[in-house]
Amino acid sequence: MFEKLVARAVGSRDAVGAVDAWARVENAACARRLAASADVLARHVSADGSAERENWSADNWAAAVAEIAAAQGVSRGVASHQLLTAWGLRKRLPRVAEVFAAGAISYRMAQAIESRTRLIRDHEAKAKVDAEIAARVEQWTSLSVEKIEKEIDFWVDRYDPFAVRRTQMKTRGRHVDVHICDDGSGMAYVEALLMATDAEAFDRRLDAMCAAVCDDDPRTMEQRRADAMGAIGQGADRLACTCGREDCAAAELTVSSTVIHVVAREESLSDDTDVDLDGEDPPGPSREELLRMTVREALSPRPEDMPSAPADTDPAYLLGGGMLPAPLLAAKLAGTAKIEYLRHPGGAPPEPRYRPSAALAWFVRCRDLTCRFPGCDVPADRCDIDHTIAYPVGPTQASNLKCLCRQCHLLKTFWGWRDVQHPDGRVDWISPTGQTVTTCPGAELLFPALCRPTAPVDPAIVRQAARVPNGAQARGLRMPRRKRTRAQDRAAAIEEERARNAPVNAARVAERDRPPPF
Repeated sequence: MFEKLVARAVGSRDAVGAVDAWARVENAACARRLAASADVLARHVSADGSAERENWSADNWAAAVAEIAAAQGVSRGVASHQLLTAWGLRKRLPRVAEVFAAGAISYRMAQAIESRTRLIRDHEAKAKVDAEIAARVEQWTSLSVEKIEKEIDFWVDRYDPFAVRRTQMKTRGRHVDVHICDDGSGMAYVEALLMATDAEAFDRRLDAMCAAVCDDDPRTMEQRRADAMGAIGQGADRLACTCGREDCAAAELTVSSTVIHVVAREESLSDDTDVDLDGEDPPGPSREELLRMTVREALSPRPEDMPSAPADTDPAYLLGGGMLPAPLLAAKLAGTAKIEYLRHPGGAPPEPRYRPSAALAWFVRCRDLTCRFPGCDVPADRCDIDHTIAYPVGPTQASNLKCLCRQCHLLKTFWGWRDVQHPDGRVDWISPTGQTVTTCPGAELLFPALCRPTAPVDPAIVRQAARVPNGAQARGLRMPRRKRTRAQDRAAAIEEERARNAPVNAARVAERDRPPPF
């Protein structure tokens, strides 16, 4: 089937026909990729001892997700979301999976069907919904997302009305998301959906903090509110005034209970680029000036409004938050930050103990910046310091140390991943199935000096470690265990959502079954 789809697309001479044909090829290829992902999980759950591993903190699902993420070069979160859809299609919706494999529907459609039928418990109802949707889904491809969801919900409601998902209830969608700007500006957006009472209290708290600064504070009200939100995040109970007067009672800073880590070159702390980060935007030309201007003049900034040329100072890096321009770092953070100097270990010999010194540990964290496992970006300050060659055989030195978050540390230790570290910090990962993926230190681009080679591990130790059987380092260690398996967690979540929906769904069923006149 797939070969016929490709042949049709290659042989299409009409541009519009080619678009349709290649879209079907893309859909069919995606279906096969998801099916292969389900095969990876099936291999894990069918292996000897898999039932015991379901209770592991890094369980069969986590092991499969790690392999799938590394194979695709995506994060584990993306791979887990794909695997959830793939497993649902295989276990609950085989007829829909066949339509997907034929290229007739997109991944977006398949994912929507899998998600909105997830609350169905009865096996007979699952089979009937699967058959009904598979017979009609090709007719839905031109519908909007909202209409597609209504079509899916219609068939769910017919065979299991208590499994219809009530996503319109906004109170269950409360959230706070922080989105770091990817333009290198050092700024971020905060998006939140709160209870109205909490939002009103937060709004008044910001206004109260802003009102406590003196009249000479140069910031606008909106800038003060933004800074007040940052002060709350740092555990402060007030907003410090920035008027610059020594006798200002509101200028005193409160001690922050929150610690953030910023990696920067020393010269970035004293960047003297002329920037104006507070106050109103400079006024534009008057109406009379605009009338006298040509279009070119109106679109060109005035010389006095042009910012000074930026200095050639490298940006800093906020662990977990991306880049910070040097002018922003110098103007807003350098004056109050606690500065710790970082020293490259060079050819320093191994340290004599398991736990690295603070200086060595921070060098490793600043070199790596994030977890070094493929597809993981947990900030380095939230990671363990892992010995690539396990201690005491492996030495405690920079070329044998790297950052691994706790989940990835468990995957390496208990699931058969092998790693080889180079003196410049690069790590070659070999998956349990033999695939090799290389990850580079996060500082390679921003702080290349940190990636200069350090003293290599003694070759005799490397040869000795190569003779150790795969998985031997896990002997004598215990995997942290879950209170409930992942399957039990999902079943409980389904029961909880069905129970929350019960009053609304019961009313709809009663109305639907009420005899005429309606």
